[in-house]
Amino acid sequence: MGHDFQFPRDPDWEWLKASYPSNVLLRADCQFVEAVSHLFGRMAYLSTPYTKAVVNDQMEWDRGMSCDIEVRTARWVRAFAIEGITAVSPILLSCAACHADIEDRLDPLDDVFWARWRRPLLSASGAVVIPAMDGWDVSQGVWRDACWALLHNVPVYLIAKGSEFGADL
Repeated sequence: MGHDFQFPRDPDWEWLKASYPSNVLLRADCQFVEAVSHLFGRMAYLSTPYTKAVVNDQMEWDRGMSCDIEVRTARWVRAFAIEGITAVSPILLSCAACHADIEDRLDPLDDVFWARWRRPLLSASGAVVIPAMDGWDVSQGVWRDACWALLHNVPVYLIAKGSEFGADL
């Protein structure tokens, strides 16, 4: 499956693009409409940044910042839904679960818990879509999702910034 090399531990998108040049598995700088045409009939896993975007200056989880990520991610799910694409977002689902947790039993920053929780969603998806949201390129979670997908011969679409109906979602 995939290449016989080790992926860098930290996000290195230029390395990844060089390792998968003109490859059907990695579509870098993909236009939104192009991704839509390839994704029709498949469930897509929407991989978006979270952890670094939801911690305040004291490195604590911030509910307001989390709500902001939830809304921005929901806009991407909506954009795909309008085009007839089922894009499942673990961030959207986990945000809703954490924001509804009145007992604070779910830790939104527990990477081990959420990685295990989202794995079935990733495994069931026919593609990984990475929108050009702020922070996507430095997100450990987005990087891990892309590497997992490529190792398992699942296509990855890096959506070009500004290609989603000309708007920043």
